[in-house]
Amino acid sequence: MQAGTFELLILVLIFLGLQAWWIIPIIKKNIELNKRGKDLREEINQLEKLYKK
Repeated sequence: MQAGTFELLILVLIFLGLQAWWIIPIIKKNIELNKRGKDLREEINQLEKLYKK
């Protein structure tokens, strides 16, 4: 191995870890919001069907 390869590998791993640290919670929150929006849309459709009758 060339000199500095190990340090570069550690640096890349730290960078990827830090990126995952802030991106993963955003993705989880987005999935949660999408799920809640889907539930609300279903409820709205049910109410529209109820009041159309």
